Amino acid sequence: MKCPRCGEEILLTEDKCVHCGLSLEFTAGATFDRPAEEDTGTELGLKLVRPVAGLLILACVLYFGIAFVGGRPDVKLNVGEPPIAPPEPKVAIPRPKLPEELRQQVKLIEPEPIALPAPSALPRVRPSFGSRDARVRQLFLERNGGDARTEAAVKLGLEWLSRSQSDDGSWDYKKYGVDEKNREGQDHTLGLSGLALLAFLGAGHNHQDPGPFKETVAKALQYVLRAQDKEGRFPGQLYTQGICTMALVEAYGLTGDTTLLQPATQGVQAIVAAQNRSGGWDYGPGGARGDTSVTGWQVMALKSARKVGIEFPDDAYKRAMDFLTGISREDGSVGYEVGGQAVWRTTSAMTAVGLNALLFMAVEPADPRVQKAVSILLANLPRPPRQQGATWKPGADIYFWYHGCLALTRLGGQEWKVWNERVKGLLLSLQDKEGDLKGSWRPYGDPWSDRTGRLFFTSLAIMALEVYYRYD
Repeated sequence: MKCPRCGEEILLTEDKCVHCGLSLEFTAGATFDRPAEEDTGTELGLKLVRPVAGLLILACVLYFGIAFVGGRPDVKLNVGEPPIAPPEPKVAIPRPKLPEELRQQVKLIEPEPIALPAPSALPRVRPSFGSRDARVRQLFLERNGGDARTEAAVKLGLEWLSRSQSDDGSWDYKKYGVDEKNREGQDHTLGLSGLALLAFLGAGHNHQDPGPFKETVAKALQYVLRAQDKEGRFPGQLYTQGICTMALVEAYGLTGDTTLLQPATQGVQAIVAAQNRSGGWDYGPGGARGDTSVTGWQVMALKSARKVGIEFPDDAYKRAMDFLTGISREDGSVGYEVGGQAVWRTTSAMTAVGLNALLFMAVEPADPRVQKAVSILLANLPRPPRQQGATWKPGADIYFWYHGCLALTRLGGQEWKVWNERVKGLLLSLQDKEGDLKGSWRPYGDPWSDRTGRLFFTSLAIMALEVYYRYD
């Protein structure tokens, strides 16, 4: 065997090593009792065992301690969640039922329904003048022969009227083409202001809806209302009564403004009360004379009244029809006036007025009176005015042109097409396009130009270009 101390070979029977002299007995600490220089490698490895083991033990303690504190069990059992108990079923509680005898008693004491009276409504405006609405006006314009040029002319004309309006809402017609000798005497301011107002209303402009002429129309309406008396009458000739009443009626029909209903109704009542014994209307109420021109305006005002629901006796139409029959000739022409005896003085303008009145009073287009009057209008188509020295031959007759447009557009057909092309061309070519008077019309020798001037001609020219949609 070898000595565990020095490594030399010795006998098994020896108690001590013969080489190093140390005891051969092996103890637990014998290995570690060796000299330092002899066990440097082995002793260093043994020294590292303890700290490494300690670190491992510490790591295990920390790991399992943290897991415990964090709520994660060291060992996860593969056990499922307990089943959720189903909700308890709801028990429907039956409604208690009254015995039959009690139900009969309950029925007996139930209150009876109360019949409430229907509320009294304000007078409603009938659908009227709908063709003037900007949303549908284009349809009527194209269907009846108007176009973009006529609408542009209407716009220019209304702009001139708006610019020339006085602060009080009226129009000073004497400033525009009235002869100096006619600036004094009878004043036509109210009647011509009402006519200018009708030109705005004819295109649907009113005092309530937004638009470029809202304030102009509002001022004109206030001027007209201030002039009316408590009985609904307007001062001056009955021309003014018919024109201003028609303006109030149309403003009411366009807006439904109930503040206009009473003055409009009173104006209509004053017209009916002023009808003469002849069945027509004269410059003033009463008497036997009838004036075809004045009568025409009253009939138009009554027609507008019917359209908005303002009623009057049918006898007014019947008597007016009798008047027109008495003032007309067999060939269909219509005279100007009638007094104690007929004064014929038939004119193309009065024939147009009479034809229009007949149609407004619902005479059928096939009626011989209507057909004869149409023939007269077409035989006297308007011609371009021509100046000869200080006069115009022929002169423009806007009264004839306007009433002819108003009547024939209601008939339509080839007759209206021929008339419209002639008058439309004349009005578009004669309108002033430059300067301060841009948009207005020079009278060009009109029979009334020396007394009514540019305002009268312009207002009727605009209204003649509005007939495409003035009445639906």
